[in-house]
Amino acid sequence: MRYPLTEEQLLIQQSAREFAERYVEPEAIRVDREAAFPADIIKKLAEHDFFGLVFPAEYGGIGAGFLSYVLALQEISRASASVGAILISHCALAAYSIYRWGSGEQKERYLPAMCRGDILGAFALYEPGAAPGWGEQKVVAIPKEGGYVLRGRKYFVGNGGRAGIYVVFALTGPEAGPQEMSAFVVEAGARGLSIGRDIDKMGLRGWPTTELVFHDVEVPASSLLGAQGNGLAVLKEALAAARISAAAQIAGIVEAAFQQSVKYAKERMQFGRPIARFPAIQNMIAEMAANLQLARLAVYSTADLVDKGEPFEAEAAMVHMLAARIGQKSCTDAVQIHGGYGYSRDLAVERLLRDVKGAIITDSAGEYPEFTVAESILA
Repeated sequence: MRYPLTEEQLLIQQSAREFAERYVEPEAIRVDREAAFPADIIKKLAEHDFFGLVFPAEYGGIGAGFLSYVLALQEISRASASVGAILISHCALAAYSIYRWGSGEQKERYLPAMCRGDILGAFALYEPGAAPGWGEQKVVAIPKEGGYVLRGRKYFVGNGGRAGIYVVFALTGPEAGPQEMSAFVVEAGARGLSIGRDIDKMGLRGWPTTELVFHDVEVPASSLLGAQGNGLAVLKEALAAARISAAAQIAGIVEAAFQQSVKYAKERMQFGRPIARFPAIQNMIAEMAANLQLARLAVYSTADLVDKGEPFEAEAAMVHMLAARIGQKSCTDAVQIHGGYGYSRDLAVERLLRDVKGAIITDSAGEYPEFTVAESILA
């Protein structure tokens, strides 16, 4: 089973694989163990046009499309899911929101710089103690003459502290419901904006995640993404794009787990023969291979909907659900295949298990994807 990719898409996929093997993979262990932001890799990603794959030339991109972007993301995540997470926060959440909902002035101001890698984007949605998605939002944007004043604290902001701009969600009315939520583009240098504590995570440790604190941050009315009260629409589309991205990230992690498991099973000897000869190992590897192929096909077909301009919110939730289950099972099996070595930090499979959990539950998840799927069916 092969998804029909164009010659250009195959070339981008191969280019991303070579990039990942040359620049990302050699740094993956250090990035994880030191929780180090891979600044040099991010710079090279921009130099090789990976930040501009989705966006048209008029805004500094190369217009290759969303499917080309997820092909590249999968290859990069195979080498380091942390680097993949940085790419998702920047491209699928921040830049994509500006591209889809920004004014002409906002697009011209921010997108070329984001495609060049001059500034990194971040997405500020979650709040301390808040439910997933848009539940229990407390950050407010108080209207004033010519703009708004932002107050409150955001939590688990991907690319926090490294970003030059933040897409921020805040309440602009007296009610706490989603109908009062608006989206803003806030520059990192805004007076009163500060970075809170770093979040020390189990996985995706090279992906910076922080708190973001708003001490009466004044922003102009032109910082609104779309209209006031339109934040829910911005959020839903961004989360859908990020769910497809996270599914591609998971597919990359699963491919790494599969490759390492096959290699180990062929080399590891027990009772005078490689463990690859044991039926239990064969069953796990066969299931991993089938699930990897299924995840790829689901990701590619869903990404293609974005390029065709068709609705993709429900399908994005479905593919994220599918990839999450495949990722958790495949990486757990990879550790099992490696035995005691799999549980140690001497090999990479324990990192893959930690990282895949992050890809399932962090920035891309928002509300539980099951809610989106059920709503699309039962509404």
